[in-house]
Amino acid sequence: MPDSSDLVGNNVRPRALAESPRVSIVTPVYNSEKYLKFTVESVLSQTYPNIEYIVIDGGSKDNSVEIIKGYGDRVSYWVSEPDAGMYDAINKGLKLASGDIFAYLNSDDLYCPDTVAAAVNSLMRSPYADLVFGDCEFIGPGGESLYTYRYPKYRWRSFVSMNYSTIPQPTAFWRRNVHEKVGYFDPNLRMCADFDFFAKVGESCRVERINRTLASFRVHSASLTALHHQRNSDEVNQVHARHVRWGKIQSWFLRFMLSAQVKFMNVPALIKKVRLSSWKTVLPLK
Repeated sequence: MPDSSDLVGNNVRPRALAESPRVSIVTPVYNSEKYLKFTVESVLSQTYPNIEYIVIDGGSKDNSVEIIKGYGDRVSYWVSEPDAGMYDAINKGLKLASGDIFAYLNSDDLYCPDTVAAAVNSLMRSPYADLVFGDCEFIGPGGESLYTYRYPKYRWRSFVSMNYSTIPQPTAFWRRNVHEKVGYFDPNLRMCADFDFFAKVGESCRVERINRTLASFRVHSASLTALHHQRNSDEVNQVHARHVRWGKIQSWFLRFMLSAQVKFMNVPALIKKVRLSSWKTVLPLK
């Protein structure tokens, strides 16, 4: 698979997208009352007009369903019923979606106001791109900005050799036909199904980076990343076993080089991260 390159010029028009393609966004929910309204508002307040918003609740016991109901028909579709976990809920929503472009946003994360417009514009300008992603702000429990992380261009062999995804999930948008090529998220992976999905996409599709911040990832003590370090590590090993087809030395070298590039791109953020030592155990980047 050749490496992705810069977006093509503004004068290039896509072959498969309409002028204002519908964007389907799925939010999986389970007992998310603390942050859910902020997530929903960040989707409903987008500057891009043609959005289908689908909320899949896993049978919450808190006030999440009442929050969802409060938005009425501004939420295109919602359901509350037991599921087999977050990625099962995401798959359920994606299979119901009618859009040309897909994304999912967890119930504690946020979009920037122009995120959807930026993603659509990038896919419109680059007809060969199948998935686009951008940079990500990290915020605290109260929404306070911690720092913003920049990410390098996607290179498949280096990406799958890493111990974490260098595509920040809240910033990713992809064309509908990606699922025809690679399937959906693996619900058997509870932590790293997005890492696995982006690895599958990159092997057979084109991935491109948008040079702007698209979303905010909320860091808090109740997040899956904070609570399940060992399971995350075990699932990373599963992703490597599925996709890495070269030796340990080459994997180490690719991982070392990409990790060094990420750190070099984010020296100011790393300095802030050191200062925020109280968050040391929950920040996802190593």
